[in-house]
Amino acid sequence: MAIVGDRIVAVGELGLYTADRVIDAEGMVVAPGFINPHSHTHDDLLNPFVERDAKASLMQGITTEFGGVDGRSPVDIAAALAQLEEEGTGVNFGLFLGQGSVRAHVMGWAPGPAGEAQLAEMKRLVRAGMEAGAFGLSTGLEYQPGSFADQAELTALVAETAPYGGIYSTHVRSEGDRVVEAIREALAIGAEAGVPVNLAHLKIVHYRNWAKEDEVVALIEEARRAGQRVFADVYPYLAPDYAVNRPLSEWAALLPPEHLLIVDGAAEELHGLTVAEAASRLGVPAAEAAGRLLARYPSVRIVALVSSGSAMRRFFQAEWSLVSTDGEAQPKLATAAEARRYAFHRRSYGAYPQLLGTLVREEKLLTLEQAVRKATGQVADEFGLTDRGYLKAGQFADVVVFDPETIADRTTWLSPQEYPEGIAYVLVNGHVVVEQGEWKGGRYGRLLRRGE
Repeated sequence: MAIVGDRIVAVGELGLYTADRVIDAEGMVVAPGFINPHSHTHDDLLNPFVERDAKASLMQGITTEFGGVDGRSPVDIAAALAQLEEEGTGVNFGLFLGQGSVRAHVMGWAPGPAGEAQLAEMKRLVRAGMEAGAFGLSTGLEYQPGSFADQAELTALVAETAPYGGIYSTHVRSEGDRVVEAIREALAIGAEAGVPVNLAHLKIVHYRNWAKEDEVVALIEEARRAGQRVFADVYPYLAPDYAVNRPLSEWAALLPPEHLLIVDGAAEELHGLTVAEAASRLGVPAAEAAGRLLARYPSVRIVALVSSGSAMRRFFQAEWSLVSTDGEAQPKLATAAEARRYAFHRRSYGAYPQLLGTLVREEKLLTLEQAVRKATGQVADEFGLTDRGYLKAGQFADVVVFDPETIADRTTWLSPQEYPEGIAYVLVNGHVVVEQGEWKGGRYGRLLRRGE
């Protein structure tokens, strides 16, 4: 493959080209840079726990990210993109407009339906966001004030994105007890508005709901068979952010002890064990373990593996799934204990290596080719990117070079900020930012605007 400036100019026979530099990738996989469809990297431009250089993302092979998800974004998309352009970004970056942020701007935290004038103003803001280059409208319907909107209000706003080729990216109203009803609502909104639906960070949470997997898959596949454009992004971990570094007392009655992982507040030798494993170590029945631990260590904290592993793996195997992190490019803190204290999630450092190393190489859940496509070209196709996501002449030179035999997620729940193994090179718009596994850096990302 030959790169000139920021573009790929040839793939395959390169006899006509001479090079100032040659990267030897023998034995490696050379892939398009990974495209993360659900990122919080630049959602909030004032967030102190995000690096503009996006090192955590780039070190795991991500070269493009989409933010403004879960209903939260700057309301003025044009101003936000202009600010990022001035400051620079390590990754290519596009924004969704957040419905929750728009509603808060117009109505504050007032519950109930929008009035006629309020709805008209929200529609105007949606159109302005789309004209500024937003990729669609996002919702976070488990969060206030976005959750105050009913289906009719949401449909009216999503419909405003249709003339611009927008996408409806939704954190649905429930990922647990009412997950089926919530997905039905999302599909109905997309169908009525005439807009593709992205089911954000699709999962099924709480042990009592794990049996709903078949129903969730059937809903999505029935909609697709009927001609609706529906896809979902998924990340490869079983704990959402709200289940990381939580008091054991909150979760002891909700999950079996084998799904509760001790991370802090107990004897050091128990850290990293499940409550079930700790029961064996302490010589008590598993059913009594949580109570015994709390009696001995009242401040014990855990990670609750609350998402269905069966559903996560099945979603990844479906043709309609994409890979995401639902994380952000966090600065690396001084110690693992500090990262745990802030409840940082492994996904921000390890999601793509976790997929390629664990689910592909070790579990053989997907072929390598299937997984790479879910991380690259398939995302580009769904998001309408015509010049990223593939290795072919004319594409921007976003490239990741990795060893399929050694790529691995090095994070653990005890140490969630560890850079991966096996990623040799990362290029953003033709610039090498990771070389032989080492960070070189540079803000070479571009701001992406829908339609450009």
